[in-house]
Amino acid sequence: MARFIRITVSLFLLVAFGAGVATAQTVWHPITVTGKVVDAADGQPLVAAHICCRNEVRGEYELKYISDYDGHFELSYPRKYMMTVTKIGYIPQQFFLSSDTTILIRLERDPAVVKRPEIYLISGVVLDEENDEPLIGATVRIKGTEIGVATDINGEFKIEALKGDNILEIKSQGYYTKEIKIKNKEPVIIKLKDTGAMLQEIIL
Repeated sequence: MARFIRITVSLFLLVAFGAGVATAQTVWHPITVTGKVVDAADGQPLVAAHICCRNEVRGEYELKYISDYDGHFELSYPRKYMMTVTKIGYIPQQFFLSSDTTILIRLERDPAVVKRPEIYLISGVVLDEENDEPLIGATVRIKGTEIGVATDINGEFKIEALKGDNILEIKSQGYYTKEIKIKNKEPVIIKLKDTGAMLQEIIL
C-alpha cells in the first residue's frame, strides 16, 4: 500500500511538473507579427504609427516600433504582451495575439480632432558623450505626451510630432536624462553623459 502511494505521488508530481513547464513555454514563447497600418477611411498607409508592446505583469511599455513609409512593420514579442497601435489624430487599437500572424490594422480618425493635425517626423541619433558610441534602447519621448520610441542598434530613432516647438526627453539606464527643444525637421545628434563618469570625477 505504501509503495502504491509513493508511485501515485511520484506520477502526480511528474504530471504537475510537465504541465508547469508547458505553461511556462506557452507564456514565454515569442511570436512574430507582421502587418500594415492604414487609414480606415481611404486605405492609405500610415507612416510612423507607433506599435507599443505592454508588459501586462509590470504594467510598462517595453518594446516600441514604428511603421515605415509604406505602413509596414514587423516585430517579435512574448505572448504575455499587449500590443497597442497609436498615431496622432487617430483612435488607438489594442491587440492580444497568441500566435504568429500577419494583420492589417485600420485606424479610424479621432472625431475629437476637428482638423487633421499637421505633423512631421523628428529623427536623430543618441550617443555616449565620452566615446560617441551609439546607445541602444534609449527612450526618446515627446515631453508631456505618451509618444515615445526606443533607439535601434545604431542608436537612431524616428518619432512623430505635432508641428511646432517640441521638447524631447531622452533617457537611458546609467546616463543622465536630457531634454532638448526641437524647432525644425533637421536630424539631431544627442549625447548623454554617463552617471558613472560624474561619480568618478567627484571621488577624484
